[in-house]
Amino acid sequence: MIPFAKVMPFIFAGLLVAQPGGATSAPVRMVEKVIQQGLPDQPDALLEVSRALFDDYQQHHEAVALIFHSYALLRLANHFEAVNDYVNASEYAKLGFFYLDEAVDTHETNFRLRYLRARVDAYLPAKLGRCVVTLQDTEILLRQAKAFDAAIQAQINVMRYRALSSCRDHTRANALLTAMQNGTLSERKLLALGTDSTPEWDAHELAQILMPLVKGE
Repeated sequence: MIPFAKVMPFIFAGLLVAQPGGATSAPVRMVEKVIQQGLPDQPDALLEVSRALFDDYQQHHEAVALIFHSYALLRLANHFEAVNDYVNASEYAKLGFFYLDEAVDTHETNFRLRYLRARVDAYLPAKLGRCVVTLQDTEILLRQAKAFDAAIQAQINVMRYRALSSCRDHTRANALLTAMQNGTLSERKLLALGTDSTPEWDAHELAQILMPLVKGE
């Protein structure tokens, strides 16, 4: 089986570029490239991409670009934390969380943006992430469960489990873990990745979260 990461660029490109009558869309934006290819690992390249994402946001005023900009900044914060550069780590973390919250707080009713904030927060290292914010976001999202299919609900449950564990709410974390272990196949697959892995974007997230945001919905 070909990994989804290999085929997603083609799916994404087809959804964006193909237009009625054979017309094509505008050139691919930075936010679209990041969704297709992911963020780079090298700090210099990551900083360059973060700036390009902010430029994308300023040009198009779409909060999804601001969220990916914030994610790049938080990745930089994690890098500087790892090399004991705590001044830069603190500055990038403050900026990252500021823009992450701004994207959601200025669009409070947009559940897709809230989903992205929860996903960013949930998979940051525990020392950098904000478990309380993730718990609030996932609680709101689970109230709107009918808006998602089972695969997205599984993602939300796993994010909530990670937040409960980070907040050391072990009683509720263990209860949710047991429910997921006996739950859907999607939940069991996500749990199998382990605590140190961030899942790739899947087709459900692409169709229900990312594509609508890129298209301005």
